[in-house]
Amino acid sequence: MTGHTRLYRRGAVYWHRAAVPVDIAATYPKTEETFSLRTRDYQQALKLVRVEAVRVDTLFDDHRRKLAVQG
Repeated sequence: MTGHTRLYRRGAVYWHRAAVPVDIAATYPKTEETFSLRTRDYQQALKLVRVEAVRVDTLFDDHRRKLAVQG
């Protein structure tokens, strides 16, 4: 099984890290979404990072929709 681009390790714990897309970077409150997956197990981290990647992508999409409504 291969790794995931948003998965990285800080010490012994795995973290999710995603840069904010360029098209919303000017209006998004952060430069990246970073948070702990709260696991030291690589296989568990791979499962969690996939779930969290979908959640974070949804946050980015919601932000885009809000910008479109504001016009």
